[in-house]
Amino acid sequence: MKVLLAGDSTVATYSQEFAPMMGWGEALAAQLGDTAEVINFAKPGSTTRSFMEEGLFEQLLEKVDEDALVLFQFGHNDQNPANGVKLNEYYLRLQRMIADVKAKKGQPILCTPVERRVDGNGRAVQTLEAFLPICRRLAEEAEIPLFDLNRYTFYLYREYGLEGAKQLFMWLGRGEQATYPMGSVDDTHFREKGAHEIARYVKIRLQEFLRQEPLFKKHYYGACMYPEVWSREIFEQDVVHMQEIGMNFARFGEFAWKTIEPEEGRFDLSLFERALETFQKHGIDVCLCIPTPTPPRWFTRKYPDALIKNADGTVMVHGSRQHVCTNNEDFRRYAYRMTRKVASLAVKYPNVIAIQLDNEFKCHVDLCYCDTCRTRWHQHLEEAYGTVDNLNKQWGTQVWSEAYDCFEDIVLPTRTPFLHNSSLMNAFRKFTALTLNEFAHDLSHFVRMETAIPITHNSAFGFNLMNDHLFADLDVAGFDTYPSADNYPAFLLNVDRWRNVRKHSNESLLLETTTSHTGHLENHVTPHPAGFITAEMFIGFAGNLKSFSYWHFRGHRHGVEQPHSAVVTAWGEPDMGYNDVVQSSKLAKEMEPHLMVSEYRKAKIAFMYSDNAKRFFTIDHGGYQDHRGLVTDYYSSLIKAGIRLEVIQENSDYTGYEVLIVPFVRWISATVLEKLQAFVAGGGKLILGPMTGDRTEELAWPDRNGLDRIGEWLGFSGVRQFSVKILLIREIIGACRKTWIDW
Repeated sequence: MKVLLAGDSTVATYSQEFAPMMGWGEALAAQLGDTAEVINFAKPGSTTRSFMEEGLFEQLLEKVDEDALVLFQFGHNDQNPANGVKLNEYYLRLQRMIADVKAKKGQPILCTPVERRVDGNGRAVQTLEAFLPICRRLAEEAEIPLFDLNRYTFYLYREYGLEGAKQLFMWLGRGEQATYPMGSVDDTHFREKGAHEIARYVKIRLQEFLRQEPLFKKHYYGACMYPEVWSREIFEQDVVHMQEIGMNFARFGEFAWKTIEPEEGRFDLSLFERALETFQKHGIDVCLCIPTPTPPRWFTRKYPDALIKNADGTVMVHGSRQHVCTNNEDFRRYAYRMTRKVASLAVKYPNVIAIQLDNEFKCHVDLCYCDTCRTRWHQHLEEAYGTVDNLNKQWGTQVWSEAYDCFEDIVLPTRTPFLHNSSLMNAFRKFTALTLNEFAHDLSHFVRMETAIPITHNSAFGFNLMNDHLFADLDVAGFDTYPSADNYPAFLLNVDRWRNVRKHSNESLLLETTTSHTGHLENHVTPHPAGFITAEMFIGFAGNLKSFSYWHFRGHRHGVEQPHSAVVTAWGEPDMGYNDVVQSSKLAKEMEPHLMVSEYRKAKIAFMYSDNAKRFFTIDHGGYQDHRGLVTDYYSSLIKAGIRLEVIQENSDYTGYEVLIVPFVRWISATVLEKLQAFVAGGGKLILGPMTGDRTEELAWPDRNGLDRIGEWLGFSGVRQFSVKILLIREIIGACRKTWIDW
């Protein structure tokens, strides 16, 4: 496979007369070796303009063939006023180069520009911030990967320290190098160590494109474990028990921050070490977790402003989990430090096959209104809209005299006499999801400073997230699901959804499900019928799951989830679902040789799910519309008719499908419309609605034809919007199901 590089001096290859100067592109070629053919077109001094005008991009384009990887990194020289490249030109030239590569069936990858060690005043700050939102926007619009080298290198240099980071750059003493007899003071260009540090990160990110084999070489069956809760003797007994019943997988560590950092700055990873050694001794592979959802009491006592602030002004207290705002800079600083400590341990144990970030983002909390969120909210709006006049226009703030004079004036959607503007509420929820993903991606950066072990997270349908954006920077999709037996299509929906959330890999990990029933102090749930989890396990592995993991192995005696079933009770005897757990283990062992020689083949019918639509319905629901329920009902009607589906999202590849069903996707972007049109032009059958295309990106009503871009494409007019009760919607879906059966 070819890897083609477009960029400036920080990427370029240098002759020996410039040694030890090295661009990360040169180091990447050395690190990839025979894995890929690296052709480096990067040139010192290049801007997006000069790279095109000097014919370098034309030369690169001649080398592009199907599946060639083309990495773009510009900004350092575009920033120089002497070169005359404005931000609009930077955007348009990159947009054109990306489009030209895609036209030749290559895979463009956009990289934010690597950071300098310090700015002109010697401060360790981000110096290329103006280019970052442009890169993010281009990557989103073109639906291509974004490698955030700027943010990664900013944190990497910080880890080295202001003085220590000099060893990454062309800082040379007099007489140290024959090529630089008078020395060098350079905070932009790299020497070998710096180039290889960055190339190592790029190599990790490229693996999903270069890998010829599946990410995981076997299938995992196991449960979540809590060595911090139980005595060493009980824990070791449970690991032996796991092995005896055929389990080969455990997940642990997600809530153990206090255990591994009992006091500020004093780390003790001995419990993790003993657990990993015990698992290894008994042939158990591990998903090791980063315990950021449970900041210890010493942290919240020292930083009370980090606690989440509710819409009514009350502040959450320490306890439970997820009680701290993930935007708080103090929290992030401690979380990043702890994350790297755990990652540095993981790399020492070959049985660590995955690292899970946090636990169920937004499971118990949704929005935060603290001072940090207020400041970042205003910064986000300025980046997103550019001018407050543009924001006023997009949000229609002339209604009820809501217009704003500056970004600092824009309120958070706390309590108001009636409802806030729908566009404001949508923007704040999107801001919340994006900044959470920023935190997750930062955690990934710190993990990758230590190891290339695959990174995942356990997401779920019930949380207000942007999962396609979240998992774009991770290595494999993970999820939790706890469906009741009478709602079995919900399990299938999860399997069909999560294997498709990442564009270049269809492997996924089920990290939590129940052995019999869920439960907590305020919700006791009916157990599953016998055989239900065995059916789930069979269908899951057949649907390309790579792990099937129960929460949890031994039931808790304390806390709030004591009623939740486990493999064994808190006193160590078989729990309700034990026989099914054992039977499922035997079946998994029977399936394994067949799975290893099988290849998952996608269905020919795709069903589009949208996290953007989920956010819209959270705000604009009419008092009774529930997005998850609507989607599940529609999906269930198809499954019960015997129709096999792939559940995809807006930025998925639609090619290869014969039928595409797009219900409840309320905003259709220009990019998605173009893809839908191409799908139909290629002979695909497209089924739209209900409610598809009935809102704009800002959660406003369309200014033309009632269905915006969809209506314009299909030539609709006279559209009226009104609501009907859920009973009628289900009757319509039932009629659709009958049509499918007849078809």
